[in-house]
Amino acid sequence: MTERERMTGTVTARPSAAGIVRVWGASLVRRPLRRGPGRGLRHSASTRQLVLVMAVTEAVTAFVFSSLLPPAVRPVHAVCELFLILAGLGLVAALLRHPHTVDDEHVALRTGFLGELVLPRSAVRSAAQVVRTVPGRGPRVVPDEPGAVACSVEASVNVVLRLDPPVRLDLGRSGRLDVTTVYASADFPSELAAAIRGPVRGRSAPGT
Repeated sequence: MTERERMTGTVTARPSAAGIVRVWGASLVRRPLRRGPGRGLRHSASTRQLVLVMAVTEAVTAFVFSSLLPPAVRPVHAVCELFLILAGLGLVAALLRHPHTVDDEHVALRTGFLGELVLPRSAVRSAAQVVRTVPGRGPRVVPDEPGAVACSVEASVNVVLRLDPPVRLDLGRSGRLDVTTVYASADFPSELAAAIRGPVRGRSAPGT
């Protein structure tokens, strides 16, 4: 395959810790106001549910623990607990505001705050459900499987995309790779597969 014939995709790497905090903060503010992105195919349901439970539990236990502290310490404790709870809610908001999307030109697989992959729609030949674990988070190479990458918040993935022709992706430290297989996660894998198979004329995929 020549350079001219080779198809290329886009990899957005994981931002810095400060960048992740900014994403959480912006998502937390914009989510209730419904500003900007947010429509699409949701992913990472188990992470959202776990973090929400932890945030609610933290809020309840914070009140109980605060009553045991000396009055002079309570304001500092309250501020720390508030930041912790807001961080959890910001994480959830980031996942909701950055769903996967499919249009005529691209298939975008997002994680919300750990990076994303954008693939040429014409190169995605099939999408199917799968159950497997790929170590790591965000866009990453799949160990022991040449030509395979994954893009997810969790190590568990449930969707596999087959690419033909291969798509060249620049994975930073892992180098450039001609990819034939992409693993991702979706709340409803069948909806992502249907969106890729069906005609989508310049808008977000069904299921939004």
